[in-house]
Amino acid sequence: MKDFRDKGRSPRFNRAAPKSPQPARPSVPTPSPPQREYRGAPNRGGAANEREIVYGVEPIRELVAAAPASIRVLYVKSGDERRFAPEIDLVRTGGGRVEFADEAGLERLAGLTARHQGIAALMREYEYASLESILAEKPDPIVLVDGVTDPRNLGALMRSAEGAGVSAIVLARDRTAGITPAAVKSSSGAWIHLKIARCGNVARTIEQFKEAGYWTAALAPGGATSIYDLDTTRKLAIIVGSEGRGVRDIVKKGADFVVDIPMRGKVGSLNVSVAAAVALFEISRRRTIAAPKK
Repeated sequence: MKDFRDKGRSPRFNRAAPKSPQPARPSVPTPSPPQREYRGAPNRGGAANEREIVYGVEPIRELVAAAPASIRVLYVKSGDERRFAPEIDLVRTGGGRVEFADEAGLERLAGLTARHQGIAALMREYEYASLESILAEKPDPIVLVDGVTDPRNLGALMRSAEGAGVSAIVLARDRTAGITPAAVKSSSGAWIHLKIARCGNVARTIEQFKEAGYWTAALAPGGATSIYDLDTTRKLAIIVGSEGRGVRDIVKKGADFVVDIPMRGKVGSLNVSVAAAVALFEISRRRTIAAPKK
């Protein structure tokens, strides 16, 4: 195959009426900063699926501050109106509804064992960016997540990636968690600063990366290339696999590099979000050192 590679952000929300769920495929590449849209969640007659509920003071405040339009309904404990007045105002301004509930009502929403702290929110469904719009912006590095099923691990991975300077992530559609409240909460607000797409065929997506000029590096124990030897002057796409089995063999075969993180102790591997953090911060560190001094 011909090698095409040359080695050489305030979010917006759709406040219109909910549309039928279809992947967003803009005819013109979306310019930076990232744009996000949200659809209204299905009407469940007051009962909410746990995948759509966020609760707790700090997670709600972070969510409201960063993306008030992402909230369909804000539930506040009766009597706490003054305490949560700023959040109430922002959600209403963003097109959301505010309802007041007693302790029992909040427990039904968040779960009997959850510490809701007097506030919970029903999120709108996340609208992913198209892969084409992300590639048009040429983020470097970009992260491809294939097989991370625990939304808390995904959230931790997003937090690490954003902290290392990553601006875009692609999630496999199969066997991979999506942007749910659990992932949002674990990301500590990082999700709102990332442009996120979903992809179907991971092997084909890797080829699209290559055609767009990326060198693909799959993180896997025992890889032939140490993270400390990886050429970070190239435009990179970092691939991470599942919590248990890691990167699939078919994905390794399609990658330009299989990258190992040397372990000094008795444990043979790292949690996927930790491994991603080590790799991404190492890339950031070496690029910072190599950058011309101002």
